[in-house]
Amino acid sequence: MPSHDDPSFHLRVPPPLRKLIKLSAAANERSMTEEILARLERSFSSDDEVRSRAVKLLTEALSILDKGKG
Repeated sequence: MPSHDDPSFHLRVPPPLRKLIKLSAAANERSMTEEILARLERSFSSDDEVRSRAVKLLTEALSILDKGKG
């Protein structure tokens, strides 16, 4: 949970994105700030690195399979 002592960051958010954040925050029972922070933290997590590596390996595998069809 963010502290009121944390530095603030002002950001312009288009209305459609703000609505999505608000809906997600409500669904996850947290404030919009907490929702935004959770999503930002998750974007820097190692899960993204693992996912990126998996995508790269799958792409390479598909490329090898495509070459074998020729």
